Amino acid sequence: MEFTQEFLSQIRFDSFTFIYDILLPCILALIFGGLIGLQREKAERPAGLRTHALVCLGSTVFTLISYLGFSSLYDVDPSRIAAGIVTGIGFIGAGVIFRQGPLVRGVTTAASIWVVASVGMALGTKLYYLALLVTVLGFITLSILKYIEDKVIKLPNYLVRITTSENFTDMNKIISPLKKMSVSVKSKKYELDENNKRIFTINLFSKDSEFPTRIIEELSKFKEIEKIVIN
Repeated sequence: MEFTQEFLSQIRFDSFTFIYDILLPCILALIFGGLIGLQREKAERPAGLRTHALVCLGSTVFTLISYLGFSSLYDVDPSRIAAGIVTGIGFIGAGVIFRQGPLVRGVTTAASIWVVASVGMALGTKLYYLALLVTVLGFITLSILKYIEDKVIKLPNYLVRITTSENFTDMNKIISPLKKMSVSVKSKKYELDENNKRIFTINLFSKDSEFPTRIIEELSKFKEIEKIVIN
C-alpha cells in the first residue's frame, strides 16, 4: 500500500505528464523496436517485428517502473528492476539461437533483441537521443553492413551435389571432410531421385581456391559415392 501511494505520487495524472512521461516513451519503444524487428522480419528470422517491438516496449515499461516508482525511496535501489531486464533478455535471446547440423543460427537475431532492450531502457530514462542513435546504428549494422558483408568480403560460393547409392544414409561422412577444410556450410539437404539414388546438395563458402580439387579427392575415397558435381 505504501509503495502504491509512493508510485502514484510520482505520477501526476495531468495530460502533459502522462503524455511526456508515459505515453511518449511507450510509443517510441514500439516504433524503434519495430524498425529493427522489421529488418529481421524481412530476413525471415524467427524473431521479427512483433517480438522486437514487444521486447523494446517491455524494457521501457520496466525501466519506467524503476525510474518513477522507486526514485524517491532512499532505502531501495531503483536500478534492480532495470538490471533484471538484462538477465531476462538473456533467456529470450537464448531461445532464438539453435543448432542446425554444423551451423549455429539466430546469434545475430539474439544480439538485435539485446540491443532493442537497451533502446527500451534508454527510452524509459528519457534518453531519447541515445535511443534514436542506437536504433539507427543497429539498423545500419543489420542492413548496410550485411550488404557489405555479402558483396565486398563474401567468400566464393560453391554448390556441391553428391550422388550416392541408395544404402548410403550417413551425411556426416560427407560433412566431416568439409570441417577439416575450414569451409562455412550455408545449407544442406538430400533427396531421392527416380532410381532411389540419394542426392546430397550442400551450399557452402570457402576461401581455398583449391577446394574443388581437394573435396573431390576426399569424397572419392567412399565407394558409396557415385558422382560429384561442383558449381
